Order: sequence, then C-alpha cells, then structure tokens
Amino acid sequence: MILHFAHANGFPAGSYKAVFNALPEDVSVIALEKFAHSANFPVSDNWERQADELLEYIQSQSQEAIYAVGHSFGAIISYIAASKKPDLFKGVIMLDPPLISGFMGRFVDLIRGTQLFDRVTPAKLASTRCTSWQLDTDLTAYFQQKGLFRNMREECIQDYVSSAIAKKDGQYRLTFDNQVEADVFRTIPTQVHRKHGVLSLPGLLVTGSDTKVCRPRQIRSFLKANQFEHQVVSGGGHMFPLENPKEVAAIIANQIKIWEQQSN
Repeated sequence: MILHFAHANGFPAGSYKAVFNALPEDVSVIALEKFAHSANFPVSDNWERQADELLEYIQSQSQEAIYAVGHSFGAIISYIAASKKPDLFKGVIMLDPPLISGFMGRFVDLIRGTQLFDRVTPAKLASTRCTSWQLDTDLTAYFQQKGLFRNMREECIQDYVSSAIAKKDGQYRLTFDNQVEADVFRTIPTQVHRKHGVLSLPGLLVTGSDTKVCRPRQIRSFLKANQFEHQVVSGGGHMFPLENPKEVAAIIANQIKIWEQQSN
C-alpha cells in the first residue's frame, strides 16, 4: 500500500519523519519535500497549481492508486487533487485543514491583498521570519521557544530543523523560500466548497480538539457536504501530527486497513 503525504506550509515533508517511521511496514510513503518551489508550479490562487503539482508527482512515483494524506495546506491540496483525478487515489485523509467558506470566505476574499490580510493570517510572520542563524545556535532550543512549536515532540522539532535548515555560506539558512511560504498563506482557498459532492472516494477528516484553524462551523459544513468520517485528536492543536506522531500514524494505518478490508 502506498500513501502520499502532503506537508503543511513551511514544514517540509522530512518534518514528519516520526509519523512515517511509526507506520506499519506494509505502508510505503512517498512525499514531495517542498511544494510551490518549482518554476512549473508557482503559487496560484486557491492552490490549484499546487494540487496539479501533487498529481504530477504521484504519477511519476506510483503506477497504482494511492492514499492521499495531508496536513493543513497539504490536506487541502490532497482533497483538490483527488477531486480532479479520483482514479489516482483510493482514499483521502485530511489532518486539520484550513477550511474557509461562507461568510468567512467572503471576508477573506474582501481583504485579500491588503495589509490587514497579512496581519490576520500567518503571511506577515512568514514574510518577516528569521531565515539565517549563526552556526553556534542551538536550533532545536530556538524553535522550542516559538508558540507554534511549543507542544511538539522534541524529535519532531529536530526533524524539522534537519529538513528545513542547512549550512550555507558559513551560516544556517532556511532550505525553502519564506516569501513563497507567505504567498501560499496569501492564496488560501475560499472556493473549496465548490468541490463538495465531487469526490466519491472514502475520506477521513481528523481535527485537533484544541485547534484554532479547523473551526466547528466549517467542520460541520464540510462533513454535511462530503461523505467523510470525522475523528478528533484529544488535546491536539493544529500541529497535532508533530505533537502526537505515533497516535497520528495509528489513525492513518487503522483507517487504511479498514478501507483495504472494505475493498476486498
């Protein structure tokens, strides 16, 4: 069995190594390390090109239908990709996606492109974040002090550091473009609801009980329009895949096992 894992914005695929390592041996993982950094697939409104980038990647890596798993940004583009070409997939697992529709979607579209938009989304933080550090910096300790990382397992922070930062020109530097990261936030989809009812594949929506991203109203709306099951990770924030990697791996593995049994 093969699954593709699509990462959250700003967290290269290697950041999820602890999740991948906790999966059963009969589950093979393929994962594009960094989305939106190819000249062939620049950042686009509603992340349509990033979904196309995912489709191209899995077709280059697998000759059989796969399971699509994604976190946050990666969950949305997995859903869009599977809606476009369902024959390439066997099921979709979405981990705390940023679902925006209804009044919130109209508000986001209204302020998109303004300074207010950057202030109320992570775009400003991404565009102004530190991108280089002295070689004597303890990067794991540095990120442990950041709010987004505070509840993450230390091994997951170390995996993030290993995949997102490298030595270059006598410094540690980000391995991805933070301006691309900001642009991804700026182009967050508000039209995902237009895909509702298109996807006939089995699906699972997994959300953190303490998430501030995947809100109850949006969850209810999404579940009403899609034949997805819903599971909640107790005590989990938006970054719960890196807070509880073994639990998340167990959820993924168990759901795939159920779907495999149902298809036989």
